[in-house]
Amino acid sequence: MKIDSKKILTHALIIIICLVVSIAYFYPVLQGKVVHQGDILSAKAMSYEQDQYRQSTGEYTHWAPGMFGGMPSYQISVEPQHSVFSTLKEILIMRDLGWERSIAVLFLYLLGFYVCLVAMGVNPWISLIASIAFGLGSYNIIILEAGHITKAWAISMMAPILASIVLIFRRKYVWGGILFALALGLQITFNHIQITYYTAMMAGILGVAYFIYAIKEKTLKQFFIGVGVLLIGSALALATNASHLVVNQEYAKYTMRGGSEISVTPEDLYKDGEPKSIAGEKSGLNIDYAYNWSYGKGETFTIMVPGFYGGGSGEKVSKDSEFYKNFRSEHAPLYWGDQPFTSGPVYFGAIIVFLFVFGLFVVKGPERWWLLIAAALAIIMSWGKNLGFNEFLFNNLPYYNKFRTPSMSLVIANVAMVILAALALKTVFDTSDKNAPDKSKINRGLYISAGITAGLCLLFILFSGAFSYSGLSDQEMARQYGNNWPYIEEALMKDRKSLLIGDSFRSMALILLAAGAIWLFVNQKIKKAMPIVAILGVLIVFDLWGVDKRYLNDSNFVSKNQFALYPSQDDMAIDQQAAIEGDKDFRVLNLATNTFNDAKPSAFHHQIGGYHAAKLRRYQDLIDFYISRHINPDVLNMLNTRYFVISDGRGGSAIQRNVAALGNVWFVNAYQIVDNANAEILSLNTLNPADTAIVGADFAEMVKGKDLSRDSSSTIEMQHQTPYNPDYVAYKSHTTKEQLAVFSEIYYAPDWRAYIDGQPAEYLRVNYILRAMVVPAGDHTIEFRNEAPTKAKWDKITLASSIVLVVVIIGTLVIYYIRKRKDETLPATTDNDKNIKKK
Repeated sequence: MKIDSKKILTHALIIIICLVVSIAYFYPVLQGKVVHQGDILSAKAMSYEQDQYRQSTGEYTHWAPGMFGGMPSYQISVEPQHSVFSTLKEILIMRDLGWERSIAVLFLYLLGFYVCLVAMGVNPWISLIASIAFGLGSYNIIILEAGHITKAWAISMMAPILASIVLIFRRKYVWGGILFALALGLQITFNHIQITYYTAMMAGILGVAYFIYAIKEKTLKQFFIGVGVLLIGSALALATNASHLVVNQEYAKYTMRGGSEISVTPEDLYKDGEPKSIAGEKSGLNIDYAYNWSYGKGETFTIMVPGFYGGGSGEKVSKDSEFYKNFRSEHAPLYWGDQPFTSGPVYFGAIIVFLFVFGLFVVKGPERWWLLIAAALAIIMSWGKNLGFNEFLFNNLPYYNKFRTPSMSLVIANVAMVILAALALKTVFDTSDKNAPDKSKINRGLYISAGITAGLCLLFILFSGAFSYSGLSDQEMARQYGNNWPYIEEALMKDRKSLLIGDSFRSMALILLAAGAIWLFVNQKIKKAMPIVAILGVLIVFDLWGVDKRYLNDSNFVSKNQFALYPSQDDMAIDQQAAIEGDKDFRVLNLATNTFNDAKPSAFHHQIGGYHAAKLRRYQDLIDFYISRHINPDVLNMLNTRYFVISDGRGGSAIQRNVAALGNVWFVNAYQIVDNANAEILSLNTLNPADTAIVGADFAEMVKGKDLSRDSSSTIEMQHQTPYNPDYVAYKSHTTKEQLAVFSEIYYAPDWRAYIDGQPAEYLRVNYILRAMVVPAGDHTIEFRNEAPTKAKWDKITLASSIVLVVVIIGTLVIYYIRKRKDETLPATTDNDKNIKKK
């Protein structure tokens, strides 16, 4: 078996170039700086108490107590699963170097796409250019600025997964199967299920295209062998992520993604007569919430002209801009699209869009069709609420209603367009391909595709006066600025128009230059491919690097100290007063911040608010009914809200202590059994939680018929912990009779187990969201332990599956090379041998 050292050196050199490009973009990281990523700072705050406990004890916990009264931490911070992919992930994201949120992400984009294109037979240097084009796509960079790191990691595996499927359908079962299992397993480990869902959609479209071609070419047997390989690879990838998947599936049922248990609305609290039911119980997110970030139809042109809709909501402007001249600000709200706000546009690159259209004319076979269909469907899905068809998809496409942010589907289009662009270049430059179209067809495709894309840019310039330059966010600014708004609006509209015209000229020039370079090669004005490939590479890097630096540049890097979490003035004021009052283990309602969209206050005090896209559904109901619109003091009291942070009306804040908070635990005097979740949530409106507990019908048998009236001599109190363990809470009780204790802790039955004096005990849910227990007479120690039994069980299965995966890959490779060496040692078959065999 011969080793092609030249190929190996080429691949090694290109991988080094990919790393150099990644380092060059994020070079301040080498100076000890980090990107100021808002979501990462929020994530640190979410898991702050867990991290503190782990640093003190070395133990991982599964409960995040800082937000929303406490919630499972499976989508926040959790012990790595016992999987080979957890180890592989740590190597690839370069955590030990501190590059996991910057350099390593861009490198993974480039490496993943390079592997994809090389696997699909594209020349390594064309593959490098296309990989850089994908990695520098504006969305892929902007999400790094925002801190959407798990999404970025998952995106990096989309192309390798698709390439592995193509390899398998091209009957390269061994390498395709191994790549598929590894790439899919990694993507699932990276833990962004929406991106995995999009990848599955693309894979489905790809599979249908190859199935149609298999029917046409009468190769169904080989097709179904490929399907079998994919099923085995999927099973191995899923099994080696079993712990992660099963736990999150269990958790999802209790979150906003799992739908609602109630069919009443907050408005029903303030109506006369019986509560009015709405559509009934429904699985999945509310469509208005899910479709909030829908891309506008016209906004889609940003994939080719970045400033078509103003760029970002805080777009950097020059000193020559109207906004700067009038208001001396270097950032302006230029975005005028349909989304509430945005950090920047989704821009694939003018040259990439041109090459994609070009590819539709010159690329043959199933790739052209499945890539076109995937890109078109992704664009339609990104429109969300702006196209009625998407409501049909939301209600009928399996699991689609679990996800939000329709504009995210454009990652599908980005992958598809760059792959087809690369295949178009492969068609042009691969002179050995006998199936490539002749020069006249390539020229025709070149003229049409350049005419369409450059022509659109020209039309945008000529008809730039026909656009409104007014968007959804302008309505809010008009209310905010009042009589000053007309002057602000005039400056914004001029800058928006100027940006559209300027970027349209820019894109048109880049398209024409790229088309001209290709024309020179096709028509043999320049006969060597490498100079043209180099020109295209320079143009693509110039294009995308320039746009990306508008949104993630040196100004986004800060020192590590600046990116650390520190207690605010409010945090310190609360601690000072709590020390005076002797308050421990309480919660805070911070009304001086964006209460339910800001996780940072949860770092140093347990909060009623916070931010998480997958909070517990029942807690969200509590917010909707009794906190966000109309504050119900009794509900806050039962949540042990001891302190309020309120705005002082002068841009500052003030601290107020709530003397009525019920504490960590109390005995009630009575209970009230209600029929369903609707009655549970509505009963809280008039409930005095200090005296009565609301018990749902599903827990009625645990209290029915029992005398649980309060004995005034009884006591129960929480045991304070140092260090605080989020997965454990203990109480001491003294009673002369059986009583009902209500704990100001969020009920989550899958993980929490109760014990009385070390023996398992039952507990129930009361007041829609809290834990309760029938406490027997006497002196007792009551404990709640977060044992996460599902995770513990499936961790063992995950470990076993990882061993199986490694054995299968090694065994497959050994058999493959043994057979290959055997085939190479056999004498070549001659025509005479064939004739003898026929006889």
